[in-house]
Amino acid sequence: MSNAPHRPDDQYSRVNYRRLIAWETRITREAPFLLSLLDRAPERSVIDVGCGTGEHVAFFAGTDVRAVGLDRSASMIEAARDHEEAGKGRFVLGDAMAARAALGNEPPFGLAICLGNMLPHLAEEPDLTRVLASLHDVLLPGGLLLIQLLNYEGILATGKRYLPVNLRPGDDGKEIVFLRLMSPAEDGRLLFFPATLELDPDAEEPLRVTMSRRVELRAWTRAQLAPALAATGFDAVFHGDMGGGAFVLEDSADLVVVATRRKGPVPAHP
Repeated sequence: MSNAPHRPDDQYSRVNYRRLIAWETRITREAPFLLSLLDRAPERSVIDVGCGTGEHVAFFAGTDVRAVGLDRSASMIEAARDHEEAGKGRFVLGDAMAARAALGNEPPFGLAICLGNMLPHLAEEPDLTRVLASLHDVLLPGGLLLIQLLNYEGILATGKRYLPVNLRPGDDGKEIVFLRLMSPAEDGRLLFFPATLELDPDAEEPLRVTMSRRVELRAWTRAQLAPALAATGFDAVFHGDMGGGAFVLEDSADLVVVATRRKGPVPAHP
C-alpha cells in the first residue's frame, strides 16, 4: 500500500468510488469502444490520466497491454494499489500537468484516456492547455487521446440540476444511495454536490447522509476544447457517448472526444 500523505486539497479522500459505481457494468458497456481505439493506436499501450481507483487500467491490463494509471489523489492511488499487486497495471501518484516527469522512464503510449471529472477540475484555460500539452508529450506520434466528460453545454442550456441516482449494495441489508446535484455558477462554472446516503428500510429514519461535498467545476464545452486541442497538437473528433455516437446538444449525456496527436513537438505558446 502507498505511504504517500493525503493532500490537503484531496477532495475525494472520503469518497469510495469503487463501491459507488457499478464498474463491471460500465466497463462491459464501454469495452467495444475502448478496444476499437486501442486497435487504432500506434501501439497497444494505455495511460489513464486521472485514473481514480484504477478500474479502467485493470481492464486494459487484463487485455495483455501495458497500462499505467496516474492520479494526483493519494487516496485514489492507494485504493488502486490492489490492482497493481494483482499484476493489473502500474499506478503513479502525480500531477497531469507534469505527467512526463511523474512517469519517469516509462516509454510513450499509444492511447491516453482522461475520463469523468478530471478536466472539469481545471478552472482556467492555461491549466487546460498545460494538461493537454502534457498528454501530447506522453503519446507516440499518431497516438490517440480519449476524453469523456459530462455534456456540460447541454446541462447549462437545459437547466438540468441532477444526474441519475445510483443505488449500490451496502452492509447488513442496507443500500448506498449516490446522489449528484448541480447548480450553475458564474464564468462557465458549475457547482457539483456529490453525496452518499445510507438507506436502511427497517429503520425509523431510513435515510442517513454519510458524505456530502461541494465541488466547483469548470463546465468545458466543445467551443473551448476544440481550439485548446488544436493549439496543443491534436486533431479532434467529437461524439456524444462512449460508443462513438453523434453528439446532440440537449440529448447527449456525455461529451466524448477522440483526438489524434500530430507528429512533432507541442506548438509553442505565447
